Amino acid sequence: MISNNHKYIGFATVVYAAALLYLHFSFQVPFSDFYKVLFIVGLGFSALALLLLKNSPGNYIKPIFNNEKWLLLGLIVWIAFYITYGGSLINRILPPQWINNPQAAGIVIFIKKLLVFVLLPFLLYWSAGFTLTDFGLREGLKEFSGKNIITAFLLLSTAILLFQYFYGGGSKPIRSGLFSSSQLLKGLPLCYVYLILDAGLIEEFFFRGLLQSRLSLLLKSTAGGIVCTALIFGLVHAPGLFLRGAASEGMEEQMPFSFWAAYTIAYMSVAGVFLGIVYQKTKNLWLCIFLHAMFDLLPNLPDFINTWHL
Repeated sequence: MISNNHKYIGFATVVYAAALLYLHFSFQVPFSDFYKVLFIVGLGFSALALLLLKNSPGNYIKPIFNNEKWLLLGLIVWIAFYITYGGSLINRILPPQWINNPQAAGIVIFIKKLLVFVLLPFLLYWSAGFTLTDFGLREGLKEFSGKNIITAFLLLSTAILLFQYFYGGGSKPIRSGLFSSSQLLKGLPLCYVYLILDAGLIEEFFFRGLLQSRLSLLLKSTAGGIVCTALIFGLVHAPGLFLRGAASEGMEEQMPFSFWAAYTIAYMSVAGVFLGIVYQKTKNLWLCIFLHAMFDLLPNLPDFINTWHL
């Protein structure tokens, strides 16, 4: 399983370096911006996770089945189609009042993502004999009750929140004091619960529970599964950032799609590597779900407060 690790680490390094150079020379993004994410999130958080987490014992992983590589490739294409064209195609058949109302639109987007990222992939693998346990969702939240897991969650969450508050571009409205204490007290827990479902469960089920675990077997490399999934994880965020606009990341100028593709590799793929290491060490998808929601909490909080009029 580890013999091909160096090859995939080298591949990911080249892709990451190309994204950084493109952002720096084409858009004058300073290298210092990359260092914060790379050294704090990529190296620092990953090292802390390795220090805090122990390998989960006795994890049985179902072997590869016939034509699984084509099924997995089809699912990746399916996700790519949804995030580029599929979502807008579905919107055309829905009542306009659902799409034009920000609150209703948020619920519609959640349902669409649940169907696309979770329900359909799970049903396809369920037909091949897989259960939720095979994707890291064992025994419900009992898997999150161990002292080791809770300690890791608290320490990693603290590190994540501090990083996002002081360095995250999406947290600028919070740092600028645009929201009252009452808004923050109501918005933080409600937004976090929403993100556990909308970002944590949906994205972590597909990317860590399914894609990473199966790619690791297909590629015969744990590192290959982590880094390839992390790159895909980053890139799928590019269309959404492009459509939402630069303000979602604390920027004032709209950027072309090529910028966002490189940006998601340089920034979000690094977080994907960290979450991939957490999952590889524990096979505990609940931990990845809660940490992912914590990553997204402060950047998404301003829009959540405004959307729900808190």
